[in-house]
Amino acid sequence: MSRYLALRDRRLKGGVPARDRLYIINTDGTTPLARAFNEINATVRYAGAFHTMFVFCHGYAGTNPRGLVSMDCGGQGLELGAESVLHRNVAMWSAIKNQVQHIVIYACAAANTLPDNFGTKYDGRYLMGALAIHTGAHVYAADLIQWYSRYGGLTNGRFMFRDWEGQLWYFPPSGDYPEVVSAPPVEFSDVMLASTP
Repeated sequence: MSRYLALRDRRLKGGVPARDRLYIINTDGTTPLARAFNEINATVRYAGAFHTMFVFCHGYAGTNPRGLVSMDCGGQGLELGAESVLHRNVAMWSAIKNQVQHIVIYACAAANTLPDNFGTKYDGRYLMGALAIHTGAHVYAADLIQWYSRYGGLTNGRFMFRDWEGQLWYFPPSGDYPEVVSAPPVEFSDVMLASTP
């Protein structure tokens, strides 16, 4: 049976309730990502690799070609753990190489790259591609702001994401060019509704 992992940063308001075959790791601005990596590796040694890791966090806003900050212009990184996920430190994810098969990023504009931002610190497609290479995982991330609600409107109610906004990109671990897809192999809602294999 497949196993799943939710890696959640508490700065994204909402919750991840317990489910069979779902392992949950919480981070915040003081949690080193190495702590999460150690926990993932220890769990994999005991029970085998994860099918899918869902990442819940904020995406950092980028700058559009006119130098203005735009909510839909992301690609600057992920607010996850103490270090965040940035172009300069994404290589640290090699600590969990081959421990998860798929990574699904629920963060705003994580894969956003405007034409003038290719090869800059605002190149989200480059960052997500690097994440795929360093983890050996198939990575999925969207290029626009993502919207969600919380179950029952509760502060820590379950994340309930709408359909993917913008384009959902698939980044292969081979480093080949990413492609647009309609959905990842497994959505978080599938795990919540126990409709996964």
